[in-house]
Amino acid sequence: MLTATYVLLTLSIEQKKERHFISRLLQHVQSIARRPQEIDPVFIESQLKELTSFAEARHQRKVEACLMPAVRAADSNCTALLNDLEALSRLGSAMLNAVHKCLRRAMRRSASQGKFLCRTIDLYCQNLLKRLDKEEQELLPLAQKVISSDEWFEIGSQFLAQEEGDAATRPELRPRRNVGTMNYHARAMGAGAARA
Repeated sequence: MLTATYVLLTLSIEQKKERHFISRLLQHVQSIARRPQEIDPVFIESQLKELTSFAEARHQRKVEACLMPAVRAADSNCTALLNDLEALSRLGSAMLNAVHKCLRRAMRRSASQGKFLCRTIDLYCQNLLKRLDKEEQELLPLAQKVISSDEWFEIGSQFLAQEEGDAATRPELRPRRNVGTMNYHARAMGAGAARA
């Protein structure tokens, strides 16, 4: 069950991070919705890109690719829940496409497009929050009940492989090395070898 704990903790931490991204974007959008002439489409685009790259990657790679198939294989009565989650993902993709169209129009500095952009981003974020709620309140508790220890181990292995792949391609995710500490340990080992 240690592997199940690792998987569930990883998902929980990432869901909290996603909620933070969503909250930050919603606060910004709600604060500028009354002043559409002050919308900075470049800033919104960067915030949206940060949110979507994290949220969609997390959901697709961990929930859709690892957790949902394991739940589907373990419990044939979960079809409605999984269909709901898949529908929310499809709706989110459609909303995201609409947000990008609105963003391109808002770059022309149209106040009416700015208001529509804010509303569309709000709808996209609400959809993400609904999907997160369904994952947290229904999918994860069901997974805990129906997935075997062997399956949890397989899911945990997939998560670790993904994290290793992320660390290999993104330097900011690699463990930091303290060069001073490494030099100290190297000297200490050398001194110990010389005494031997």
